[in-house]
Amino acid sequence: MTMEPCVYNVPMALDSQTFRTHGLEPALAMARGRAHIEDARRYTLGPMPVAAFMDTFMRATSSDKGNLLSSKNAFDAVPERADSAAGVYEPLFLALNKSTKHKSRCPGFTFDQAVARSTRPSRLGYTKPHICCFTPENLKLVEQADKVARVELAYAELIVQVTADPSLDYFIDPDTGSNDGDLAAHDFARNVSNDQTRQKEITRAFGLHLSFATEIFARQHRLHLFTVSLAGSLARFFRWDRSGCIVTRAFDIRENPDLLAEFFWRYSRLTNAERGYDLTVRTASPGEEDLFRDAIKDYVQVQLDAPGGELKDALPIHYQPGHVVVIPVWSQRSESKDTPQYFLVSRPVVSPLTLDGRCTRGYWSVDMATRRVCFLKDTWRTFARPGLEGETLQNLNELGVRNVPSLAIHGDVCSTDDPEGSAQDTQTDQFVDESWARRIGGRDVIVSRRRHYRLVTHTVGYGLKDLRGTEELLHATYDAFVGCPSHTIQQAMQDALAKDKRLHRDLSVGNIILVKEPGRTVRRGYLIDWDASIRIDKKGEALREGRAGTWTFMSIRMLSFNHAEYKHTIQDDMESLLYVVLYCALLYLPHRFAVQNITALFKKFFDECQDFGTTIYGGVGKDANAAGRMWTRRVNFGSPALQEWLDTVMNYHSPLIHDREKYEGMWEPDKLDAFWSNFLETHELERDNRTVNKLSMVSHYDPDSPPTDPPTPPSPSPIPYVAFSSSSSPSSDLSPDEGPERKRSRLDYAQPARPRSPAPARGSRAAAPLTNVPLRRSQRIRDQQNKSQAAAAAATAAPAAGPSSSRQRGATSARSRGRGRGRGPGPGRGRSRK
Repeated sequence: MTMEPCVYNVPMALDSQTFRTHGLEPALAMARGRAHIEDARRYTLGPMPVAAFMDTFMRATSSDKGNLLSSKNAFDAVPERADSAAGVYEPLFLALNKSTKHKSRCPGFTFDQAVARSTRPSRLGYTKPHICCFTPENLKLVEQADKVARVELAYAELIVQVTADPSLDYFIDPDTGSNDGDLAAHDFARNVSNDQTRQKEITRAFGLHLSFATEIFARQHRLHLFTVSLAGSLARFFRWDRSGCIVTRAFDIRENPDLLAEFFWRYSRLTNAERGYDLTVRTASPGEEDLFRDAIKDYVQVQLDAPGGELKDALPIHYQPGHVVVIPVWSQRSESKDTPQYFLVSRPVVSPLTLDGRCTRGYWSVDMATRRVCFLKDTWRTFARPGLEGETLQNLNELGVRNVPSLAIHGDVCSTDDPEGSAQDTQTDQFVDESWARRIGGRDVIVSRRRHYRLVTHTVGYGLKDLRGTEELLHATYDAFVGCPSHTIQQAMQDALAKDKRLHRDLSVGNIILVKEPGRTVRRGYLIDWDASIRIDKKGEALREGRAGTWTFMSIRMLSFNHAEYKHTIQDDMESLLYVVLYCALLYLPHRFAVQNITALFKKFFDECQDFGTTIYGGVGKDANAAGRMWTRRVNFGSPALQEWLDTVMNYHSPLIHDREKYEGMWEPDKLDAFWSNFLETHELERDNRTVNKLSMVSHYDPDSPPTDPPTPPSPSPIPYVAFSSSSSPSSDLSPDEGPERKRSRLDYAQPARPRSPAPARGSRAAAPLTNVPLRRSQRIRDQQNKSQAAAAAATAAPAAGPSSSRQRGATSARSRGRGRGRGPGPGRGRSRK
């Protein structure tokens, strides 16, 4: 069978401060797994009958099974249960790789125990899948790679994850023959809340499966993915796409070996497109790669005005040698879908770190026709939402709205394997109403149809997190609010409001970029990501009720319990912009605030969330600060001007009791504009006082991680974190905490992450006495947790302000995320879902 080529081993975004893969910190693997599980409960459909699953997604194009190995007694060596996962996956691996001269389990593919190449196999952040399926050519590339690299996930066709016992399966099927009432009441997620030990094992195992699936999507250009799980000898098939996941009913591979054998044979008969690859992407030629490298290098030089050494460090953020690809973008306006524009890209600045949702990749790209550097956004839009982001930008550009990106081209992605060029859509949403779809966590599963979409703009810059100092922070955020420091040029926010009757609704750190332009000593701020924007009515309110935007920066009103009754206004956007400035000031500018205190502030002020029934709400910390500056009054910023700006704008927003008469009615766009523009004209601001402030992530470490793993084998020579490769030398990003560190920095607590109700805090334990014997890793983590909690408690002894309610239930988290849709924050994720 002739296969269209597909692209493997996609570079992931790097943290610009540490030059390590962004969002995959090993110490936070358990927290990420819990966050993935919380999401999966919302988007997983099952249990689908096994035969229906294969007939729907893996239809055989041929009945010729001459090269298929017999399934009789094929998996008898796999035990019903074992003492460890290895007791299951080792005999399974041997059974899957069994072959004769002309027959095999999965013709054209081979299986490998990837977990054996883990440097720390018993630690969640370092381990690899139990079994991976590869093409023979790709397996050779994997075997040549350093063990610290994670190329297995960059080349895997599918994975098999194993638990030792059927009772450790995250899902539980309804009994065969159940009546309609029992089926309606059945919960597909296993409930073992009365057995904490087993609950922890199940969470670790399923969270790891989800994490691997997420990383495969991030390291490959994929539309969907198949995986397999085994709990003892009970197997399930999974199909993942950007709407969610479909899971089959469990079956025993000892009793029904033909089902597992049939699955892998059918998989071997699928085309690359049917196996889930995006065939619109192709590898660039050497000449095309040279064009990309030179154009990006010149643009980085202009944007950073960088000397040679700094330029050498900055280039790998956007370019990895041997990993340049060509991506087509079709115009939404064009009736003909056979003439796309082509763009060269390499390493994204944003990688998708969630399984469902928009799952955006963002690249600095080069237009192959004009050789101009552009920004390419590859995302999955909600199909039912009216209006496309590109159409919004086009309209804003035509109306002359300032400081918004200049649109180049946009359109839905067409399937190359379809002669009619149909769009690439998700399929999970098509099965929501099937009779076999059960509730999870007591709630019906609801997923939405998504469509693959690409957008290119001529506006390219660096994120606000890369700000150089106080001057750039206040000027760039003012640019997002007021086009430039002059009363004659209107603002991006208000200009859009006045000319297009539109609110942005997602003012966040990730949605303001810094662009160096001729004639300006300070980089200009541009307000990007207008896909959450909405038109307003005559009252200046959004046309629809409800919240939108990034949880961390949402206004108090839109975070409230009754948010569904409220309509977004310009004042909500203004409040979000205030929180953007405060957030950046706390993380990237000098102040005298201990790490424990700033961590507590972030947890209670930015990320606090609570839930009651199906309603998730927050804002208690922000409300307490508005009433009495409970959190910010203790912060002493190193810049007196910044301190003055924050104090004044917080009084505009929510004046303290003794200042209410003075600031009454000041929280209006024109009043804030007048103050801010005058402030920038009359104050000298620090240009280069950037200081990265660390936040403690200890509370999210896994205290049960075994302490006995062998150390990482020493490399024969130091290797850079970015493992550059050529076409004959495979590479993939190293595990985030392995390899020599180029610059020490905080763990990126501030990375946008999906909001969710986090797991309850672990109980306190007394610290072990100091001895000459090294502490177990888990004990060291508990000791650090106790110290951090004690220091934070001392610093925040004042009682939390805000209304008390019997509806409130404890739920705090560690991280914010982009694009919340009414869910609280959760640790360890990258771009958001919408």
